[in-house]
Amino acid sequence: MQENELKAFIKENSPLIYEYINSELLKDIGVMSSDFFVRLIDEFFKKEKRIYQENITADTLGYYLICEVLGEAKQAFPFFRKDTLSLDEIFKEAKVYFNHVKFFIKDDIFTISLVQTKAGVSTLDEELIKFSKDFPMKTSGLQEFIEKQTL
Repeated sequence: MQENELKAFIKENSPLIYEYINSELLKDIGVMSSDFFVRLIDEFFKKEKRIYQENITADTLGYYLICEVLGEAKQAFPFFRKDTLSLDEIFKEAKVYFNHVKFFIKDDIFTISLVQTKAGVSTLDEELIKFSKDFPMKTSGLQEFIEKQTL
């Protein structure tokens, strides 16, 4: 999807895209706040060079928003709370000590990793992935979701 088409689609359907991300994409992961969704959209379109240029469709947009804006930043644990992106389901399952969260996409798999970095333990030589979970990306369904909601 071309960037201008994507912008128009988001503008027209943003409340439903937000609802879809929470109810379908993040169903077993957590919840994104509406203010944070707006922030991710803004940050996404401000980026001049994106990691994930191709393969972005309306259906996969939610995954790419998270990975593109948060993925490489390795956000610190305190960042994930109710006013941003809560990852409560992941945190309950993991039960490990970590200080950063990393997101990435490979081969239509959305991966969330809980990472221990040198910032948390000065004796570490490199970061350790303490917990990682893969989620097959939902590559269709948004249009049907929008149609159901607008009936």
